[in-house]
Amino acid sequence: MCGIGGIVGSPAPEPGVLERMAEAMARRGPDGQGTWAAGGCGLAFRRLAIIDLADRAMQPMSLGPLRLVFNGEVYDYRERRAELEALGHAFVTESDTEVLLHAWMEWGEGALDRINAMFAFGVYDERDRSLTLAADPFGEKPLLYVHDDDRLVFASDVQALQEAVPGCGAPDRAAMAAFVSHGTMPPVDRTFFARIRRLPGGHVLRWRDGDLSIRRYWAPQPVPVPDAYPDAVAELRELLLDSIRLRLRSDVPVGTSLSGGVDSSAIVTLSAFLAGDHRRHAFTARFPGYERDEWRYAEAVARAAGVVEHHAAEPTLETLAGDLRAFVGAQQEPVLKLNQYAQWAVFAAAREAGVTVLLDGQGADELLAGYILTRGFALRSLGPRAMARAYARDPATRLPLRLALARDLMPQAVATRMRARHASPYATAAAAARGAAAAPEEPDWPRTRDPLRDQLLREAFFISLPHLLRYGDRNSMAHSREVRLPFLDRRVAELALSLPPGFLLDDGVTKRVLRDAVRDLVPAEVLARRDKVGFEPPQAQWLGSETGLAWAAEVLLDPAARESGIVDAGAVEADLRAGAWRDPDALWRAMNVELWRDAFDPARRNSAVGAAS
Repeated sequence: MCGIGGIVGSPAPEPGVLERMAEAMARRGPDGQGTWAAGGCGLAFRRLAIIDLADRAMQPMSLGPLRLVFNGEVYDYRERRAELEALGHAFVTESDTEVLLHAWMEWGEGALDRINAMFAFGVYDERDRSLTLAADPFGEKPLLYVHDDDRLVFASDVQALQEAVPGCGAPDRAAMAAFVSHGTMPPVDRTFFARIRRLPGGHVLRWRDGDLSIRRYWAPQPVPVPDAYPDAVAELRELLLDSIRLRLRSDVPVGTSLSGGVDSSAIVTLSAFLAGDHRRHAFTARFPGYERDEWRYAEAVARAAGVVEHHAAEPTLETLAGDLRAFVGAQQEPVLKLNQYAQWAVFAAAREAGVTVLLDGQGADELLAGYILTRGFALRSLGPRAMARAYARDPATRLPLRLALARDLMPQAVATRMRARHASPYATAAAAARGAAAAPEEPDWPRTRDPLRDQLLREAFFISLPHLLRYGDRNSMAHSREVRLPFLDRRVAELALSLPPGFLLDDGVTKRVLRDAVRDLVPAEVLARRDKVGFEPPQAQWLGSETGLAWAAEVLLDPAARESGIVDAGAVEADLRAGAWRDPDALWRAMNVELWRDAFDPARRNSAVGAAS
């Protein structure tokens, strides 16, 4: 797990710039720094040592004409190494990085279909002076880039890009308006920065002689599914166990993130089923006295799994006050809720305990129909009779079903008008109109004719999971920790996305097949849960406190914020006089955007410097 960056094209990269790019990513890799430059290409690297801790595994790594910088883990590196050795390859390290480099030499882009991994990497080939960038199937690890004329600059972090392209931090005003007014995120290949692009999961980018091309190398394919439900349950469990087994490989301590929900509880208990020292540590965010605190569920799971040390991270309003600027800067882009600060605190607790790697349950909701609104798409897949029966029998089904029908059948003009009516009270009219016009992103592949599968694909690749993965990467790397996600093994994902609706949802119960796969391991009180929480802090209480009111006034009534044209200062002032926020989530979005601009917008930063001088 590392930070990577590079420059290719004209003018040739300066060694000092590469050094500064690497230094800007120090928190991603506290265990070493390296650069390489020749022939119009330069690479920068920061190392967080996980596999083969010796200096011999430092990057950039070379093999013949290839130069590689790699952020991530090849989980099945031992198996791939044996395969490559049988083909005549000789290795000088024990690292997974060297396995990836030899795999690229042997198979080229075909290596992407042979490895079980999370990754973002760049490989420069001196034979044709080409650079290839690749992102893992789901985009677990970030790969950002700026392409100008004959030059491409890429990096894991925005701060590293800014060292090479000083003006690239200018915000995308349309992205800001959509986020503040409706909580809409930019498309998966865009960012909140006007000039910075993101390489989405499952894609490769190739640069040669100034020409840039991007293509999708992987999309989940339907796989055979057992006809009998118990057989499907057994197959999911078997695949999850093997995915976890591979993701437990490490030369540093491994623990688990435990929220008390079904997904993380499944990972913790299945990990314990495999036994080993990794069951020693689990980490949970705790909020004593808050009605949605999940500690009692997490504690029950920790006891059932035999966790030796169950660590509680207890973020508070006071700790948030001290961490706020650092938290916003580390995220690099705005985040929807303060749930992400709770996750930040969990990784801070892991750092304090000396645990470098954490397994997490992210991805199960998107792949196994864990969101309540997904029920409507499941009913659509089951047909008109199932929809009519559910609508008549279960009032809780009516809203998800109406939304699922509207998703594909409502004219865009009508959808835009509806979104405009539900804009944030703190967005200006212009921002609300601009945000309402942002249409939902559609997949870049044909629809499957199965409404549920289409919706799960949207959630996994476009509207939910990509943003959650960004949060997880930023929060973990802020504390130099690594997070691994067993549900995002390609084998698990393709099975999950091939299951029939009845295997995923049954009489309102979400993730049915997962619950049954771990029924003998996870406490019954956790499996019986129907609510979704996941490290949720008392955000409304925090922002409604005296401290929260003062923050909002300081951030949103600042002259720069008033001039932005995004936030309605009058609406903020009205709620301040009333002493209560109409929409705490929308308030946080507005605050987050303004704090983010203070940290990254060149115009804001230059103004602050000028005022200080």
